[in-house]
Amino acid sequence: MSMTKKIDTLTVALPEHWLPAIVNCDPTGLDHAEYDALCRWEDDTVREFGPIAIGLPDDHGSYFARYHDAAEYGVLACMCVDVTLAFEA
Repeated sequence: MSMTKKIDTLTVALPEHWLPAIVNCDPTGLDHAEYDALCRWEDDTVREFGPIAIGLPDDHGSYFARYHDAAEYGVLACMCVDVTLAFEA
């Protein structure tokens, strides 16, 4: 009997300026506070969902948002993109 893994997805609104660090592992454009916020978000997300795969932003482009999924980490209103997270259910 083969076991198939069930994958769930979740779309989150993340700061656009986080993308180089997330997609290319290149945080050089972030200052210390921004990088710390990103690391805390990543740690909390992995703790909640387990290992995740982060998809590229959707085709809707960026938009300005005061309320987004990084706000609780001290990130103020900024340009955001919707990014899909995939994780094992």
